[in-house]
Amino acid sequence: MKSPSDYAKEARSIYKKPGLSKLKIAFLSSYTIEILKPYITVELANLGYLSEQYFAPFNQFEQEVYNSDSGLYKSNPDFIIIHMRIDDIYLDISTRFVKYKDDELKKIEDSILTRYKSILCEIRKKTKSKIIILDFADDRMKSDSFYSSEVVRSFHIFLHTLNDRLYNLCSKVNSCYVVNYQQIISNIGLSNWEDLKLYYLARIPFNVNAQIKVAKVLSRTINAVVRVPIKCIVLDLDNTLWGGVIGEDGLLGIQLGNNYPGNVFKDFQQTLLGLRDQGVLLAIASKNNIKDVSEVFENHTDCILKMDDFSAVQIHWEDKAKSIKNISKELNIGLDSIIFFDDNPVERLWVKEQLPDVKVINVPNNPIDYIGSLINSPYFDSLHTTKEDKNRHVQYKQQSERNNLYKDSKTVDDFLKNLKMKVNIGHISDFTINRLEQLLNKTNQFNLTTKRYTSIELEDIVNNNGMVLWASVKDCYGDNGIVGVAIIKDILNSKWILDSFLLSCRVIGRRIETIFLSEIINIARDNSAQIIQGQYVPSKKNNLVSSFYKDHNFKLVDNTVNIWEFNLDKNIDRPEYIEVLYDKY
Repeated sequence: MKSPSDYAKEARSIYKKPGLSKLKIAFLSSYTIEILKPYITVELANLGYLSEQYFAPFNQFEQEVYNSDSGLYKSNPDFIIIHMRIDDIYLDISTRFVKYKDDELKKIEDSILTRYKSILCEIRKKTKSKIIILDFADDRMKSDSFYSSEVVRSFHIFLHTLNDRLYNLCSKVNSCYVVNYQQIISNIGLSNWEDLKLYYLARIPFNVNAQIKVAKVLSRTINAVVRVPIKCIVLDLDNTLWGGVIGEDGLLGIQLGNNYPGNVFKDFQQTLLGLRDQGVLLAIASKNNIKDVSEVFENHTDCILKMDDFSAVQIHWEDKAKSIKNISKELNIGLDSIIFFDDNPVERLWVKEQLPDVKVINVPNNPIDYIGSLINSPYFDSLHTTKEDKNRHVQYKQQSERNNLYKDSKTVDDFLKNLKMKVNIGHISDFTINRLEQLLNKTNQFNLTTKRYTSIELEDIVNNNGMVLWASVKDCYGDNGIVGVAIIKDILNSKWILDSFLLSCRVIGRRIETIFLSEIINIARDNSAQIIQGQYVPSKKNNLVSSFYKDHNFKLVDNTVNIWEFNLDKNIDRPEYIEVLYDKY
C-alpha cells in the first residue's frame, strides 16, 4: 500500500503524465478536507484524469453557495462534492442521543433536509456542475457498553431515516449522486478510522488509511459518472468458473460445491450473476471441448451459471483474441466495451498485446481473491440501473431469436414484417431522463453528431426552446426498451435544428431510424415548422450513418460542415408495417 509520502511525491509529477482528461472539482465540507488533495490527485490520475481542486473553508456552505462571486463558482467545477458530518451539525447528537425526544429528532431531520434542499436548488440555479454528496454516518468511537445498549440502535435508525430522505431528495436533482459514507467506514472498520489527535488538532475526522479510502471512493464515483460503461465481461472456464480442468478432471473431479475450495468458485459465479442483473453481459472464451463444457452447465448440480446466462459463447482451440473479436462482432459492441477475465497470465498478456482496447483484469493467483478483483476494479461501478440495464441479457437472447427468423425469411422486408414492430415516441421525463443520458453518452455507431449531454443539459435544452424525444421498440419477441434519442433546438422558429439523432446498435437495420425521423418531421409540421436542418459530424465509429441524410432525401446545403436540410412540404418514404404509438412507455 502507498504511504502518504508516496502519494505526495506522485501527485507532484502527475502533470507530466500524457493523455489525462482535465477535471475541476470543488469541495464543501464541515471539516478540514484539504488533506485529501494528494490522494484524490493520484487516484484520479490512475483513472485517467488530471484534476484541479478547490477546497472551500470548512463549514462555509451557505457563504460559498449563495455568493455568486465565491471561490466555488469562480473555480467553475465539473463536480461539487458536499459532506456534512452529523456531529459537526449537531455537536452532541451521537454522544447524547438519548436526551433528544422523538419530536426533536423529527425537527432535526426536517431542518437538515430543508438546508440541503436549499443548497442544492441554489447550486442548480448557478451551475451545471455534477454533485456528489456523502451521506450521514456514525463515525465516532464509543464505549462497548454504549454499543450494547438500545441507544445505538435508535441512533442508527435515525441516521437510516435521515439518509433515506436525503437519497429521495437527491434523486429529484439531476446529476446529483449520493455516496454511502457508512459503507466506507464499515469496509475499513471504525477502530481503524479515527485519529483523535488529528481531529482535535486540525478538525480532520479520519486517519491516513481512511483518507486514502475516501479518496479512492470519490475518485471512482467521479469516474463512474464520466466514463462509458463496460458492456460485457468475457470469462475463461477452467480454474476460473470452477477449479480444475474439465477435460482432465471430469465432471466429478472439478472443484465446485458447498465446501472449500468449490464454494469459492460457486460464490464467484453468484457474483457474476449479480453483474449480469445490473446489465453486464456475460460471455465465454475458452479453449475446450464444447461437449465437456456443456456437461458442466447441464449436469453439475452446483454450477449456478447456465449456458443460457451467457450472451455469447466461444469454445474451441483457437486463440482468445480471435474469440473476443468474434464476441464483439456477435454482440455488436466495441472492443473498448469488453473486459477479459482469465486465470492464465499468458492468455491475459496475449489479449493485451493483440487487443489493446480490451480491458484485462489482473486476476489474482488465489481464487479467493477473484471477487475482490472485480469489486476493486473501477469497470463495474454503476450509479444508475435502468430498466434496459436489468433486461439487457434477456434482450440479447431475444436478438438471437430474431437472427433465426432472419435466416428463415426470404427477404429483408418479410423478416421486418414478421417482427410485428411497434415504435413508441415520447418526450423526456423524470422517468426516462437517466436512460436518455445513458444512450447519449455511450452510443457511437448510429450517432449523427456524437454530442454528449448530461441530464442537467437536457433539462436546459427543454427549458430553452428545445425538445428531447425518445423512441422505444417492441416486437413479437419482446421489448427492447428505449433505443433512440433525438434532440431538437429552436422549436419556436420555422427552422428546427436536429442537434442529435442516435439509435442503439441493437435495432440497427430494422428501419426504426426512418420511422423515428418521419415522426419528428410530423411533429415539426404540426408545430408550424417549415424546415428541419441536421448535421453529420464524422467520428472514428459513426461511418455507418455517413449517408443517413442523403438516404432520406435531405438536401446538402453546406458541404464544409455537412449541413443538410429537409423541406417539410414533403414526406419521406417509410415502411407501413411498423405501428407507431405515443407516450406509452
